[in-house]
Amino acid sequence: MALRRDWVYENNGGTCVAIAGADYCVVAADMRLSVGYSILTRDHSKICELADKCVLASSGFQGDIKALHKNLAARHLIYQHQHNKQMSCPAMAQLLSNTLYYKRFFPYYAFNVLGGLDNEGKAVCSHMMLWDPMKGWI
Repeated sequence: MALRRDWVYENNGGTCVAIAGADYCVVAADMRLSVGYSILTRDHSKICELADKCVLASSGFQGDIKALHKNLAARHLIYQHQHNKQMSCPAMAQLLSNTLYYKRFFPYYAFNVLGGLDNEGKAVCSHMMLWDPMKGWI
């Protein structure tokens, strides 16, 4: 297999999982950051708390993951200032989808799992969404 010199991404590996039920959502990820066969650190979190009831776990290229998390956190802060409330998990899913679609020609090399709870008040619904950096929804 030939080495591609035009490939700008590095897969830093990782595992992110989510389990959702009627009134709960559990998102978990490993703490290892690696390059090839080398482990850079064993205490690196892949989970970002975007809102009180919404978290995003990502694996892939760490530079793109940090840029994506920073972009979503900034957009959520703008939303909070404009609406005086936190963004709901379905709204955060739409924001993530729009952000990934916007970057479709030079995509974030990030595999994302967004999990959280709706803030309706009656029956609490769980939301779990998966995206592929090259294809979109899974």
